Amino acid sequence: MAAGCTVVIKPSSTTPLSLLELGKLLNEVLPPGVVNILTGGGSTTGNYMLEHPGFSKLAFTGSTDVGYTIADAAAKKLIPATLELGGKSANIYFPDCPWEKAIEGVQMGILFNQGQVCCAGSRVFVHEDIYDEFLAQCISAFEKVKVGLPWEKDTIMGSQINENQLQKILARVEMGQKEGARLACGGVRITNNNLDKGCFMQPTILADVDNNMRVAQEEIFGPVVCFLKFKEEAEVIKMANASEYGLGGAVWTKDINRALRVARAVETGRMWVNNYNNLPAHTPFGGYKKSGIGRETHLMMLDYYSQKKNIMISLTEDKIGLY
Repeated sequence: MAAGCTVVIKPSSTTPLSLLELGKLLNEVLPPGVVNILTGGGSTTGNYMLEHPGFSKLAFTGSTDVGYTIADAAAKKLIPATLELGGKSANIYFPDCPWEKAIEGVQMGILFNQGQVCCAGSRVFVHEDIYDEFLAQCISAFEKVKVGLPWEKDTIMGSQINENQLQKILARVEMGQKEGARLACGGVRITNNNLDKGCFMQPTILADVDNNMRVAQEEIFGPVVCFLKFKEEAEVIKMANASEYGLGGAVWTKDINRALRVARAVETGRMWVNNYNNLPAHTPFGGYKKSGIGRETHLMMLDYYSQKKNIMISLTEDKIGLY
């Protein structure tokens, strides 16, 4: 494989037809070898890529566990790697938050793409002064979400990616309850309305969660959000940072000074203020800590695929005179 080429791989047993069709279109406008689409599983095709001597840069989007493997392979070759990995992002609500928009922000943070989003706002920190009322209205909002077939016009949330992932999510919900969290809504598989053959799950809220619980620390990757209570600004910053991840996050308040203080203090690659999962293509995206290395969706990403070279020319024929 030619040096400098870009390779796109779908780390599963199949590659979507849309990706293959994109490859056909790229073949019509790009020179051969610029983009190569390889199909196959991560443990086979992906591993061949890691062992192949022809690559000068590795990039990966996926779980932190697999990210370690990619980073290790790059280190052994002494080539750069960029990694966009997991998250357990903090979605922080102060008493002066824009109320209706804030409730929608909880939904945007965890129900977008059925919660299968690396930067999902899966830890919701709510100030104690508004905790009970805010939780009650979020429960009502979650219960109104129509889960169903994607071609039905009133469907808001679809299915999980596969049966294996659904079972993992359900197991985490059960684990959270055993740890002491309260199941406020959802938490079960949906089998009515002809959805029994799919992998559909109710939007789920685990309330009264302690930040040390596994459900508050481990990525669930599904429509399950943990509600945690806080009292002071410094306290919630400390709680938000008490995570091995740092990919996304948000702060909801009408106080711009507090918004900037919290946004700067939380150790994460992106903080939204009074919005969530707004993903414009021109803004840098990437993580701190175990959420990854490098940034995407910004001009700076080209630096990771470039080498800097310096050519120094002497225009005089005179000797330096040192020897």
